[in-house]
Amino acid sequence: MARVHGYRALLGPVRVLGCVRYRALLRRLPDEGRQLVNLEGRSVLVVGLGISGYATATALASLGARVMVTESASDDVIESRAERLRAAGATLETGGHDVAALQVDFAIVSPGIPPDAPVMRALRSAGVDLISEIELAARVARCDLLAVTGTNGKTTTTSLLAAMLAEGGIPSTAAGNIGRPLIEAIGEVGDGGAIAVEVSSFQLETIRTFRPRVAVLLNVAEDHTDWHGSFEAYAAAKAKMIRNQTTEDIFLYNLDDETASAIAEGAIARTIPFSAAGAPPGGIGVAGDRIVWSGDDLLGVDDLPLLGSAGLEDSIAAAGAALAYGVERAAVLRALRGFRPLSHRLELVAEVHGVRYIDDSKATNPHATLAAVRGMSDVVLIAGGRSKGIDLSSLSGTVPPVVAVIAIGESRDEVERAFHGRAPVEIADSMGEAVRFASKLATRGGSVLLSPGCASLDMYQNYAQRGEDFARAVKQLVEGGRGDGES
Repeated sequence: MARVHGYRALLGPVRVLGCVRYRALLRRLPDEGRQLVNLEGRSVLVVGLGISGYATATALASLGARVMVTESASDDVIESRAERLRAAGATLETGGHDVAALQVDFAIVSPGIPPDAPVMRALRSAGVDLISEIELAARVARCDLLAVTGTNGKTTTTSLLAAMLAEGGIPSTAAGNIGRPLIEAIGEVGDGGAIAVEVSSFQLETIRTFRPRVAVLLNVAEDHTDWHGSFEAYAAAKAKMIRNQTTEDIFLYNLDDETASAIAEGAIARTIPFSAAGAPPGGIGVAGDRIVWSGDDLLGVDDLPLLGSAGLEDSIAAAGAALAYGVERAAVLRALRGFRPLSHRLELVAEVHGVRYIDDSKATNPHATLAAVRGMSDVVLIAGGRSKGIDLSSLSGTVPPVVAVIAIGESRDEVERAFHGRAPVEIADSMGEAVRFASKLATRGGSVLLSPGCASLDMYQNYAQRGEDFARAVKQLVEGGRGDGES
């Protein structure tokens, strides 16, 4: 079995005929609380009043639960939500967490709160059962859940899968980490429907009975080690997605990813591999320049609107999940051909003097940046930001096709060290300066690629704001007379 980054930490020893072997610890948990038929009068604590916390508290109040909400922050948005919840009968505290709020039946925690946060330690010490919003939603959902996780590509794959379900005439929507809480979406989709759910490692950390009808694992690379503590803990959280599946369910996994393949060895569900490097038997992949499903031709790789190898992997994964679920082939093909790239994910901003300027601001770890440059040539890379505790040395693997680097943000010195002796590096103090430097180094037929490999919070509120700043700088470049137009 494959071992990656000490993956054996996720495995348990089994002695067979005197020899120690390993099997994945993906035990089926009891079906306790599969349906929360009656929440009337139950005391529930909601920790955090962000988007998912507010939706959760609202849903619980409507179901008759005695809702308490605790939120450490206090601003106009939080206070507005708090006022509406108080009107619905909830009890709230903002500006801090009071341990007096621990006398509850169970607690639903925001995915953004680290497991070692004081409020989390206090809840565990008090013996409070901690679950995530997706766990609560799954217990009351009447439709099928098709869950997608991975280090990179989750949102694109989830959006594409939702488009395929809709094209197939299935009552459906997309929800979860994609931006819309699952607890809100399940009110729209009932029996006979399905929800494409993007799930993060943060959300999976506190599931108990969450069981997707179809589970998709795109990839597992080093990320969020500052939150989980180690790569092993991060990978273990991803593996939780399939532990409650049965032989009636489906697990689609990336055959090209060693950790995903190792996790698949412990799956109880029917496993279906996908690959951008070949055509696996019984799965979906690439044969020459064609995408094939169980040996049958689907369409050409060049027919896909998504850019790069990452776009190819996301398209294959979504198509495999939809076809395995029973969506008609024609509907899958219509969705594939009609899909448009999401913002800040290998998005072409402009072409200036034969140089393409591409916004991949969503690439917040080196794995995403490595995937972004595959298939490109003569790339001037803009990289750097907040590293999240990740080793950035692997960014040097982008050479070639990267021919020069503009380093930005907190980690710019680390980015410079990663490329030392492999590619020239310029340091920029702003995005505008980075784009100007890159324009001088780029050559006709090549690309300037913003694919930072880091989070954005050192300079921006989020990755979207970073991408918008890049687009603004490119527009200024065009309007300054250095370019010949925008596409």
